Amino acid sequence: MKKIIISCIIVITIIAFFYSVISAANNKISMRQAARAAGAMPYQIGLTNSIIIPCFTTAIPPVCEGGTLCFTLDVGRCALYSDVSGTPAGGMGSMALFQKTAIAMAGLMPGGQLIAGGMGMTLMDSGVLASAGGCYGCMAKANMLDKIGGVYDYIIASFRDDPK
Repeated sequence: MKKIIISCIIVITIIAFFYSVISAANNKISMRQAARAAGAMPYQIGLTNSIIIPCFTTAIPPVCEGGTLCFTLDVGRCALYSDVSGTPAGGMGSMALFQKTAIAMAGLMPGGQLIAGGMGMTLMDSGVLASAGGCYGCMAKANMLDKIGGVYDYIIASFRDDPK
């Protein structure tokens, strides 16, 4: 009975180790792809300590309000967007408008970091938004060779002797 329990613990530990290595490799690959994709766009921002302010419509006459850039939206699209601003960490600005679905798919949380690229501050719909939680607009997915390569690099770096 003890041998079965010990064997199960060893198998679970090995599976957890490989899962964490593959997960780390996937995150590294996806952030690299997000940076490349955002770099291909004419307007790029990198923010830390992000602040997300939802846009909303007001009473009569209906206008779009909320964050600094919300006034540029028409009333029909207003509720679908949020103004994201923060401390600049690179790029060309410190704010942009994003669809709420893009923010959710990228996993951006208030106080988090983001990399984004688009056609302009108010034209980020066709762009890329990436944060620690994921990436929205990253069309290129890592193929199996990239995943295996990332795991291989990690394993080699972990077990290689330190030349002193």
